Amino acid sequence: MIFFPPISRWLLNAAIVVAAPLALATYSPAVTAAEPIRVLIVDGQNNHQWKVTTPLIQQILEACGRFTVEVATTPEKGDEFANFSPNFSDYGVVVSNYNGQPWPESTRQAFEKYVAGGGGFVSVHAADNSFPEWSAYNRMIGVGGWGGRSEKDGPYVRWRNGQIVRDLQKGNGGSHGKRHPFVVVVRDADHPITAGLPASFTQAEDELYAELRGPAENMHVLATALSDTSTGGTGEHEPILMTVQFGNGRAFHTTLGHDVTAMKGVAFQTTLQRGTEWAATGAVTLPAVDASTLSNEEASLRDPATLGANAAVVDPNAIPTLQSGGWIPLLNGENLTGWHQKNGTASYAVEEQTIVGRTAVGSVNSFLCTEREYQNFELTFEVNVQTGLNSGVQIRSKSLPDYKSGRVHGPQIEIEALDNDGNGDAGYIYSEGTDRNWLSTQRPIQNAYVNDQWNRYYVRAVGPRLQVWLNGQKIEDLSDEQSPVAGFIGLQVHSIGKDEGPFEVRWRDIQIRPLSAEVQLQ
Repeated sequence: MIFFPPISRWLLNAAIVVAAPLALATYSPAVTAAEPIRVLIVDGQNNHQWKVTTPLIQQILEACGRFTVEVATTPEKGDEFANFSPNFSDYGVVVSNYNGQPWPESTRQAFEKYVAGGGGFVSVHAADNSFPEWSAYNRMIGVGGWGGRSEKDGPYVRWRNGQIVRDLQKGNGGSHGKRHPFVVVVRDADHPITAGLPASFTQAEDELYAELRGPAENMHVLATALSDTSTGGTGEHEPILMTVQFGNGRAFHTTLGHDVTAMKGVAFQTTLQRGTEWAATGAVTLPAVDASTLSNEEASLRDPATLGANAAVVDPNAIPTLQSGGWIPLLNGENLTGWHQKNGTASYAVEEQTIVGRTAVGSVNSFLCTEREYQNFELTFEVNVQTGLNSGVQIRSKSLPDYKSGRVHGPQIEIEALDNDGNGDAGYIYSEGTDRNWLSTQRPIQNAYVNDQWNRYYVRAVGPRLQVWLNGQKIEDLSDEQSPVAGFIGLQVHSIGKDEGPFEVRWRDIQIRPLSAEVQLQ
């Protein structure tokens, strides 16, 4: 592998071929292959549509089952930045979808310490436009563009005549022609990120960054693409995928991913997943991808919202199982990131990796809802509701300003402890907030729930068909054409009377397994 030593050793020549490798520092990754890798995406300012692309990055990473993702959003431009200080050390890798004003000095120092100490870093597309005056950041990304970058910041880096060269000619840093699909050519097929990928493959319509320049220290080019003059490019093979060693930390730099169209490219998705795992651990455990999936002839496209759709055919008679691949945790165990409350004033908190919902006298029904919506899926969770309280889990639900002033509505999986006669409707389906009442018109099984212990639910939603299992027993299997076919997951704390309660309901091990939008039932 070819790594770039510091620029000061090469100032004598305008274009120099690098021939000698630079040894890497020994690093033992803190994340093992068996553990999900905690990812922090940083966004909040960008000349690109970060509010749209950050959820796509999150979907892409979570879909492979290797990552759990949280997001740290900076203040808006011009707002007070002093309190922006993520605890980077809590994460195996930080992914930047940020291009904006400088971070506070203390935050910059904490980030430098994190990466140099062995943390992982991923720079996505315009993140390499950021922080032209921050020396350590520019060493982390290797090369960058715009922001006044020029020959003072380092060389251009190109692939010429079968070799990587450092070109010290004068000129501004950063350009691109018109957006178009282009072929990505792997230059190191033995690196963990690119091993198992086709020798070349086509990325969806994207900005092909060119004329990036920077210190390029300890930087290794994995893949390049021809910036064709016919599209307004430079005529050079420009670096597209790169790795950088920064202290004991690893950085993966991808220039792909301009917008939604670009992020639908399987090339972007595959290399982002593999590069992020490598940045965190130094290895890639994700499976190889062949040319039938990652084509050289035309751009392979895939909607990030359907990633993790692990099954094309499902046996409706089989209970879902956690032994199947593709389950994604919906609770990080520490806080309510990825969730927000709708309706009511009940309280929700995370305690010992459990969401605890507590009633509030005088409140309407309260719901803690996922920020993301889901269509076809299998869902599992454990729940323990205090006797005397009614609760439920919303699936494919909505909250719309023009419908009952935002009232949460949609199918609810009933959670109910047994009454004094040993009866309860747990596991059946109610149409919350719609005036349709029970979707489960017949409710013969009344004793599947066990009071004062954890109860395991499995739910499957495919098209209009909704199925529920409780403690291994099939409770419901119905079709309902009137309910939404996509929506959020919501955890209900029911309203109580003034002389009732207080009550608690607890949920843990909440996981979802997205299924294909075209999934078929056997």
